[in-house]
Amino acid sequence: MKTIKKTNKKNKISIVIPNMEEETLFEIIKNLRIILGKDIEIIIVNMSSEKYLKKLRKTKVTIIEQEKKGVEAAIVKGLKEAHGDILASVDADGTHDLIGIKKGIELIENNEADFVLGNRFGGLKKESMNYYLIFGNKLLSFLYSLIFKIKIHDVLTGLFVIRKEAFYKIKDIKPYRAGIGFFAIEVAKKGYKIKEVPINYYKRKYGKSKLAKSKFFYGIGVGMHIIRFARDYSPLLIFGLIGIIFLAAGILLGIQVMLAFISSNSFTLTGRALASFLFLMIGTLFIVAGLILDLLMDVKRKLEKINELNK
Repeated sequence: MKTIKKTNKKNKISIVIPNMEEETLFEIIKNLRIILGKDIEIIIVNMSSEKYLKKLRKTKVTIIEQEKKGVEAAIVKGLKEAHGDILASVDADGTHDLIGIKKGIELIENNEADFVLGNRFGGLKKESMNYYLIFGNKLLSFLYSLIFKIKIHDVLTGLFVIRKEAFYKIKDIKPYRAGIGFFAIEVAKKGYKIKEVPINYYKRKYGKSKLAKSKFFYGIGVGMHIIRFARDYSPLLIFGLIGIIFLAAGILLGIQVMLAFISSNSFTLTGRALASFLFLMIGTLFIVAGLILDLLMDVKRKLEKINELNK
């Protein structure tokens, strides 16, 4: 993992908050200024009514009108406009403990990380998250950790802090629907140091989540993105897993054929024997293909690093 050299000057902090008429936002703005100081830059990427907007202008924050749908696009748009050396983002619904931003800033300033996620499972409060969302999030986080070899417990958190230089390496990538997982995936691919800090996660005070119409299908979409990047980033994991499944099926069928031959002293399960041989061959080919692709991807990453160093 590469880490950007720390500077000695005091870092300017910019906080980007995507917002769709959240009543809790005004409390968040107030608390951010208490926790981080009044000189922080707060950018609201807004999609709300004119009545709400008038109220928001009184807080003296920077307001950017959101043009494209999706929280990922909103955050990227806000981060591109930010002037801070360290950038952060948090949901506007008031569920995330803002102390997590301060902890993330400290890790970056101490050169311990380039990207910090707030781990909500470090302090889930009563009725803050449904059981199926807990299961889905943990499953996606497990896949992410397995693929990128970074231990992360909450890849879909709504709070993160990132070094500006790290964000600028991914700022031109078209955002895809994966929540904060978009940033976690792209930063990991670039080889930056990623950590997480435990935060409290509270029950939503007002209204319902506006992230997606169906969180189940949203989670499926995120999972597909992670698997797609596993194919491109770590092909041995995907091809190897498929290969192992075929090998296991071939071995089980082969055992059945052998047991039948031993018991009857005659070769009767010809179809299963052929299927066993076919599965074993396919499984072997998948694993070999995974090894070759993994080697090629490793060479490609090394060449990209050499090109970056030569720039």
